[in-house]
This record gives sequence, structure tokens and C-alpha cells, in this order.
Amino acid sequence: MEAAVRKLIDIKSSVFETLSVKAKGKNMSLKRYIEQLLEEDAKEKALPSVKGVTDARILRLIGAGKPAGGPADIQDERLQYILSK
Repeated sequence: MEAAVRKLIDIKSSVFETLSVKAKGKNMSLKRYIEQLLEEDAKEKALPSVKGVTDARILRLIGAGKPAGGPADIQDERLQYILSK
């Protein structure tokens, strides 16, 4: 089981009230409801997996410099070559 990280967060009162109502509708505690929402969101936006790379800090960097349009949109030939690999 993965270790939990505890953080304090600030939530606007209107958001807090809305989440409270939704949590009550699902018969869940507000805390558990928010945790579930965050876990589902994180799964949808999971970090890319690269064979042999397990460090989350490195995985977050993968693709960070790659343009949305692809290597053909880059004017620098060396950078085009590197990103085409």
C-alpha cells in the first residue's frame, strides 16, 4: 500500500458546501469524498511510463519540452533530430 501524504488545503466556502452536499448524497465523509475525487483525477492524468524510469521527478520532465505540434514544427534541426527519437 502506498504511503499517504497529509496536506492542508484551502477551499472556498461555496465549493466546500457543494462538496459536502455531494458527499452526503453518496453516504461518504467529506474527507473521503475529496480524496476519492483527487485519486480519480490523478489516475486520468497519470504520468507517462518509461521502461526503467521509476522516479516521479524524472517522469514529470518527460515530454515537457516537446511542442504540441510535433518535431516538424521546430525550426532547430538538432532539436528536431533529438525529439524524433
